[in-house]
This record gives sequence, C-alpha cells and structure tokens, in this order.
Amino acid sequence: MAWLTKTRFLSGLQCHKRLWFEIHRPLEESIEPSIPILQGRAFDEVVQRLRPGVVISRDKGMPAAIAETVRVLAKGTDAPSTLYQPAFRAGDLAVIADVLRRHGNEFELVEVKATTQVKETHLPDAAFQALVLQRASIPVGRVSIGHVNSQFVLKRAGEYDGLLVEEDITDAVEDYLPEAAAKASEYQQVMASPSAPSVNVGPQCMSPYECPFLARCTVGQETPEYPVDSLPRGGKTLEALMADGYRDLREVPIERLTSVMHRRVHEATMTGTAYFDASVTAELRQQPLPYSYLDFETISLSVPEVIGTRPYEKIPFQWSVHVEFGPADIRHVEYLAIESFGDFDAMARALIAAIPSEGPIFAYNASFEAAVLNSLADRLPTHDSALRGLAGRLVDLLPITREAYYHRDMQGSWSIKDVMPTILPNLGYERLDEVQEGGAAQLAFLELRDPNVSPERAQVLRSALLRYCAHDTWVMVVLRRFLCGESVLALDQR
Repeated sequence: MAWLTKTRFLSGLQCHKRLWFEIHRPLEESIEPSIPILQGRAFDEVVQRLRPGVVISRDKGMPAAIAETVRVLAKGTDAPSTLYQPAFRAGDLAVIADVLRRHGNEFELVEVKATTQVKETHLPDAAFQALVLQRASIPVGRVSIGHVNSQFVLKRAGEYDGLLVEEDITDAVEDYLPEAAAKASEYQQVMASPSAPSVNVGPQCMSPYECPFLARCTVGQETPEYPVDSLPRGGKTLEALMADGYRDLREVPIERLTSVMHRRVHEATMTGTAYFDASVTAELRQQPLPYSYLDFETISLSVPEVIGTRPYEKIPFQWSVHVEFGPADIRHVEYLAIESFGDFDAMARALIAAIPSEGPIFAYNASFEAAVLNSLADRLPTHDSALRGLAGRLVDLLPITREAYYHRDMQGSWSIKDVMPTILPNLGYERLDEVQEGGAAQLAFLELRDPNVSPERAQVLRSALLRYCAHDTWVMVVLRRFLCGESVLALDQR
C-alpha cells in the first residue's frame, strides 16, 4: 500500500477525489515550477544557512532518506543538533520535515513557510508531521512555524540574520492531533479504495489551491457559453441565482437583477450588442497631446536581493512606454534590467527621459504604476520631484473602460486581456510566445537571471519579455482610441 505522506494528507484535506487520483491516476505531465514554489525554495535555502546542521538528501528517494535519518539519529547526543529535511516513517505514514532540532531529550519541529505570517492552513500540515514523529518514537516537545519576517531589510548582500521568525503553535497542534489521527485513518481508506470517491465539483476545487485534476473532473460537463457567475461582483445576487438553479445568464429574468452593472451585462449578453456610453469618455477625449502609456513589470522576492529592500516588496525590473505625438507619430521606449536589476537610479533616469514633460500618462489599473513610481521616489531623493510628477499625471483607463464599455465575450471581466480581443481580435495576448501574463513574465525574469541559462535561451526569454511589456502599452494606445471614438483598424497588426 502507498504511504500517506504530508502532501497526500493535505490533498485529502482538500478533496478525497484528488487524493485518490494522486495514488491511482496521477498526472503524467510534471507540474511546472510556479512563483510560490520558487519563493519557498529560496527561503528554505536561507533557513538552512542560518544555523549549522546536516541536510538529509532526498536525491535517492524517501526510503533512502528515512534510512539516512535513522542512521544520523542513532548517534544520540553525538548527532548534529539540527537536521534539515529529515524523513520519518511510522507504519504507512511518512513525512519529510523541514527542520528538527534537539533540545536535551526532546526535539523541536519547525515547519518552514515562505509566508509573512502563520496561516490557518499551516496547522494541519504541522500536526500531521508531529503525529508521524510521535508514532515513530521521536519525542517532540515543541512545534513552530518558521516564516518570513516582513520587517526585515537587507543591509548587506547575503546576510539574512533576522529574516526567519518562528512562532510556537505547540498547543494548537496538540489540540489538533486527535483529528489529524482520525483523518489519516480516513485517508488511508480512500487510498486503498479500488474506485474513485464520488465528489462533485465545488468550491473545494479552488481552495486553498486550484486542484491539478480540475480539468479531469469537469471533462464532458456542459458549461453555458455565458455562465451566470460571469456577473461581476455577484455577491448575494449570484448566490441566490445559483441556489435557484440558474446556470446560464441568458435564462435569468431581468427582474432578478437590481444592480445597474448587472442589468448592463445581462442586456449585452442577451442581445449580443456591446454596451458603450460615450458620455463617460467625454473627459478622456479632452486630454491634450502628447499621450504617454506606461506599464511596469515587478518581482516580489521572499528573500530580498537588493540592498535596502524588504521581503515581497514589489521591485520593478522592466517598463514599457509608448508615446503618441499624433495619429501617425507613435514612438516606443523600453527598459529591461537583468544584470542591472536593483539599479533604481538608472531605471528612473531612463524613464524620466522617455516620457514627455507634459500630457497625460495612461495606465491600466494605475494604482499599481503609481505605487511603483512613488516607491522609486522614496528611494531616489534626486529624482523625487520628477517621479512624483509622473505619478500625479497618471490617468487610469480601467475605471473608464468599466463604466463605458462591455462586450459579452468579456465574461464579466475588465482585465485588459479580456477587453482587447473584443476590440481587435488580432491583438489578443494568445498571439504572444512564451510570456502572455504577469506570472510568466516573473518566471522568465528569474530564469534569465540564472547564471546557467544558455545564451540561446536567454535571447528567447529577453525577446519574449520585451514583446510582452510592449504589448501591454500598445494595447492601451488602441484602447484609448477606441474609447474616444477614433479609428483603431490601422493599429490591428502592430
């Protein structure tokens, strides 16, 4: 029988069917690294450097790691006081812990999380580990969550004393242990079952994380072309409609909708005619030339690399600016920091030079660009006035678009990635290679900074990042013209 590991225990907490699939019908394709996974690995590496200890290798699999852990602990008080990644087995339960520290005759179990605080989901995680160690005759006296200190500021490169904060959750774990034991027994029965449990698709499929088997569970299910949950900010109205059995927005009686926005979305969906209110864009049409369009890409690191920065601070690594001087005069300037990442002065000087001293600066969800500009101003007193001046000229196209325009194919979303294909289909983000959204941009940036990346791969990634960010500002050129009633057809193939 397969062992119930910590990963499988947490899968069982989310859904019995997910757990069963992992045992009997695992995914063939590997799960690509995500930003949270990479953040966790980076923090784990720092934690292991903060205090001397022995790292138990997992290269040869869990059985070998368990045997190595037993061998090290057999030395008793002569064994290292701190073990990283020790592995344990008790019957059909098995875990790999993050940190185990000896204190006299007892041990302290530390579960490391790259979050800035203890979360509710951390308790069952740590409790299952404590349960296995307890059954493996490892006396655990204390259980802690080690997480990122959000107040830490990097003062010297590579010096991370103070980045780790540990919070004692021993009492909570002890209270949860009986439930953990009961669930472990329950999940072992699920794993041993010859057939998959019957579980309907529901909220658990996305909480606390999206289930990797969701597509498998929804295959063959008929999904309305315009589902009722496309109602933006549906709240209690959506809950009531779902409870009454409505799944297709086109079947909902208009009387059930009281929100102006909901009625607007409903009408556009029913008729197929896009909603457009030119009165909302009156002020936009009065804006004077030149028009600048700005987009930043940022990265948030669990382990800060730039002197003076904190964990998870949004650090800009790229920007794109299109400047429209007239209908046929549009220029583009871009900046991508790889080797120069963290050189805020160089980035700011280039940006200030790229944007004309007058005219509006358009952004989509401009609060993000404003935050980046003001953060740069805080760091660069010599550019403070210029950067805050740029922030003060920002004009947000998102709320204007939300009030002025809706096409049913937007499916209740005003993300520019959903808006743009309804205006000019050829400018959809799916036409981009490698990088089509912000998360992919961050992954590409991290890969570019890997010293082992090949020159050929680096060129692909660099080109993809530049094209993606430039696309973000180019589509704003198109969007502004569309909102102002100007022709956009000539911009279709840019």
